[in-house]
Amino acid sequence: MKRIVPLSAAALAAGAVLAVPASALAAPAGIVYGTANTTATGDQDGSAIAMNRNGYVAVVWEDDRDTTNAADNTHSEIWIHLWHNGASVYEKQLSAGGTSGTNWKHIDPDVSLDDKGDAVVVWSDDPDGNGYYNVPYRVLGPTGTQLASGQANASSTGQQINPRVAADPDGTSATPSAVAFTVVWEDIQTGASATVKAAGYTNVTTKAYEVTASQTTGAHHRPDVGVAASGDATIVWDEDSDANGYYNIGLVRLARANGAVTLTRRTANSLGDLQQEHPAIAENFNGDFTVAWESDHTGALGVWARTFTSAAVANAVEVQVSTGAGANSPSVGIDDQANAVVGWVETANANDVWAVGLNPDGTTAGRFANQVVSELTADRQEQLAIAESAWGEIALSYTDDADGNTFDQVRMGTGISNSNW
Repeated sequence: MKRIVPLSAAALAAGAVLAVPASALAAPAGIVYGTANTTATGDQDGSAIAMNRNGYVAVVWEDDRDTTNAADNTHSEIWIHLWHNGASVYEKQLSAGGTSGTNWKHIDPDVSLDDKGDAVVVWSDDPDGNGYYNVPYRVLGPTGTQLASGQANASSTGQQINPRVAADPDGTSATPSAVAFTVVWEDIQTGASATVKAAGYTNVTTKAYEVTASQTTGAHHRPDVGVAASGDATIVWDEDSDANGYYNIGLVRLARANGAVTLTRRTANSLGDLQQEHPAIAENFNGDFTVAWESDHTGALGVWARTFTSAAVANAVEVQVSTGAGANSPSVGIDDQANAVVGWVETANANDVWAVGLNPDGTTAGRFANQVVSELTADRQEQLAIAESAWGEIALSYTDDADGNTFDQVRMGTGISNSNW
């Protein structure tokens, strides 16, 4: 069993030092914190994080080096930083600027790792500044060598936004060295309601399929995806197939080979009323998966979660994991024992980031205790992303503005596990 060595503060924090008083520190015991971005100029937002069973951790983010307006993401670039067993391996820019004189931008990245340390990154891309986005992908080897570059959506017509990616942990059965992955995104065509699309790759440039994953009636938004060792993709999204204005959490599974539906479209949530939105999914090697989402069906916005077996049978009814009002923007990880960790932002707690560990049945005994997981709590900590290795190790990233200057950096934490013993 290989364990991730906690990242040292020196390895993580070659960038800026946050000027806040020591009395503001509120770090949970055991978490090693640092800064993912080594250049602190400008504003860094929208991070995503991934980790594998062999000691690799990757963080991606939007990097806007403009120092005049933190709220303006024009000319943002996509960056990745990868560590192995606590040591920095590479940090590099993945996007390629845009048309001079336009408001080009690259935003909303996501990242996934396979067990070899290959990274797959996607984002929303508008290099000509016309306000319409496509979904590029990049595949990087364990040392940062670019293995492939492409566009997940075959047609550039309309809008392609909110992309997410999941890599097959062990390649394909025929070619274990392959980097196989699935990309999902929200597709909006003129005069039509949004649908969820999926593209599956059996190697870096071998596209096996591109299909509509959601129903074609009603509106469908904000997908996420998990991939097990089988290579099949389990997809969740905001689903309103009957177009009544109320959303559930859609759920489907697609075959690796051709995108055929292998798990009929259904809802991940069993409790209804009002809105169920903004899902996140994590799937382990065996195909067990956990879904977390926002719901206000109790009268106040909170984050709920539910774990399923590899056959998509729920272990229990969903449970509310957040404790404060205004909890939103969930993120989730899962280990090979189907223990999960769920993170979120609580607006009622001054925009702090929280997390809790769950057993497969949704109980919390023996798991990571419900707590704030940012190093500092002054001003804003938002946009939490969380990951869990096969062995139950937890890594997280979030945007931090502890000095209140409105410019964020991407902080990250490692060195903890999903247990309280």
